[in-house]
Amino acid sequence: MFKLYKLMANKFKCLSFLTISLTLLQVVSFLVLPILLGQLTRLIGENAYLIQNNLSTNRPITIEILRINFLCQSHQSALMHLGGYFALFLIIGTISAMCASLLASYVSQAGSKQIRSCLWKHLGELSQKDIEAFSNAKILTRFTIDISRIQTGLMSFLRMLIIGPFNLVLGLVFALLTNLQLSMIFLVVIPLLTLTMVISGVIWNPIQKKEQEMYDKINIESRENILGAKVIKSYNMEQIQWNKFQNVNKNWGTITSKSWIIFTITFNFIEIISNIAIAFIVFFVGKQTSKENIADFSKSIGNGVTFMNYVMTVTFGVVASSFTTFNIFKANVSSKRIFEIMNKKPDIAKIKSDKLIVNGEIEFSHVSFKYYESAKSNVLEDISFTLKPGKVLGIIGPTGSGKSTIAKLLNLDFKTQDGLVTIDGHNIQEIDTDSLRKNISHVYQNPCLLSGTIKSNLLLAKPNATDEEIELAAKNGCAFEYINKFKEKFEHVVEQKGANLSGGQKQRLSIAQGLIKRPKILILDDSTSALDARTEAMVRNNIKEEFKYEKISLVIIAQKISAIIDADEILVLNQGKIIDRGNHEELISRDGLYKEIAYSQLGGNNE
Repeated sequence: MFKLYKLMANKFKCLSFLTISLTLLQVVSFLVLPILLGQLTRLIGENAYLIQNNLSTNRPITIEILRINFLCQSHQSALMHLGGYFALFLIIGTISAMCASLLASYVSQAGSKQIRSCLWKHLGELSQKDIEAFSNAKILTRFTIDISRIQTGLMSFLRMLIIGPFNLVLGLVFALLTNLQLSMIFLVVIPLLTLTMVISGVIWNPIQKKEQEMYDKINIESRENILGAKVIKSYNMEQIQWNKFQNVNKNWGTITSKSWIIFTITFNFIEIISNIAIAFIVFFVGKQTSKENIADFSKSIGNGVTFMNYVMTVTFGVVASSFTTFNIFKANVSSKRIFEIMNKKPDIAKIKSDKLIVNGEIEFSHVSFKYYESAKSNVLEDISFTLKPGKVLGIIGPTGSGKSTIAKLLNLDFKTQDGLVTIDGHNIQEIDTDSLRKNISHVYQNPCLLSGTIKSNLLLAKPNATDEEIELAAKNGCAFEYINKFKEKFEHVVEQKGANLSGGQKQRLSIAQGLIKRPKILILDDSTSALDARTEAMVRNNIKEEFKYEKISLVIIAQKISAIIDADEILVLNQGKIIDRGNHEELISRDGLYKEIAYSQLGGNNE
């Protein structure tokens, strides 16, 4: 739990200390009240007896509090003093409890919010390879259930971890000082309560772990069914997926039911033990006072009232300490899951450097790469090429040949294991990260549009873009025509992942998004696959015209010959290797894979 404070601001540490101090003041104040209540009960009983028998109440009286005797001039004076002290400690305890509760609530909620923000920020610093080490469902669980349990754990740490043990220990001490004979009952009550909580914990903890695992499985099943809705419907798999989800849901329900049954049974046993203890105290005090005079009788009654309060206090202390331990245990497990991500050092750290992208000249020098060290073979093998500013590089090849991997290495989503990737003569891993992200636009085949508006999605690439720049980017991406047909124009609402746009519309908007920041390097990663030949040609022509004076480096990765037919150089990949290179005319003149692809797509002899 203490490690969590590393993720929180110093003010939360100060407020936590203040909360603990106020909680201690609350506990001590409320522990004094049973003593004062017992003495008030005694005095009221004696006072009533004296008045009834016409005896004087103005004689001096001795009050015993925790084996310490205090002399008062009269019953009335003693009642006034005890009543005043009772009210004072009650007010102090109540105010302390309210302030401590408010502070604990603030620290646990605001602190959890900051932990969530730190986790989000750290995820943003991780590379794609780092994030892929965790499943999406597990990451979501950490942001929701784990943070919620940490919030509960913080509240327990600041409040119940103080209230429980201190009520147990101080309540037991005060009870011993009140009546040593009655205190013998704790020799039975405390072991029984402890045994009950230990047995409950031994049974409950494994169930809690299973419940956490079931949360993850429910998230996974839910996510798969939501994201795969189209496939599920197209193959009539609704019933199969329903049965899978119901199976997981049923298991979670069974585990949760067991958890609550154990919780209920535990509390019932605690109620039984504490009520039997109180009944024994009443019986013992009643038997003890049957033959006493009024003074001793009143004293015994007062001690009995005090002692019953301390029995409840000690019982509460045992229970609160046990459940606080459970809550902190769960929070500790969740904090480990949080730090599992937080301790993940970025495979690609953010760089502050004077090495900047100025022209956008790209060079791959004998680059080999594989996604996992345990992989038997490389995805790319000895890749070398150079792309000068103002030139266009086309990359084509069968599915799985490593085309998109080249784009990911160029965008520094992954690091190379062998060889070197340079931009403007600088090792890409040493270039200033802000300069790298600002000057490279990577447009993917499957655009990731966020919920909002068309304008808000375009502004993601350049937050300070003017309306003129937004419109120009949309026109160059061939998106302006369909955007202009919407009633709200650029304020048209875009649903999550662009669900209310067609594939072609999403790709054109994504291309506009890549163009708006006017990069030095533009990567079109099969990003025109959903466009017809006419629109695809218009996009290429618009990019060529718009950037003819800026000389950007354009990398086009495609399955279609038409997308790269005008490229200055074309790389033909197969099984991670460059098996041929040249422009369209050179490649079509040679027998090889490129010629086969060209004939299959364009038909006949296209030399």
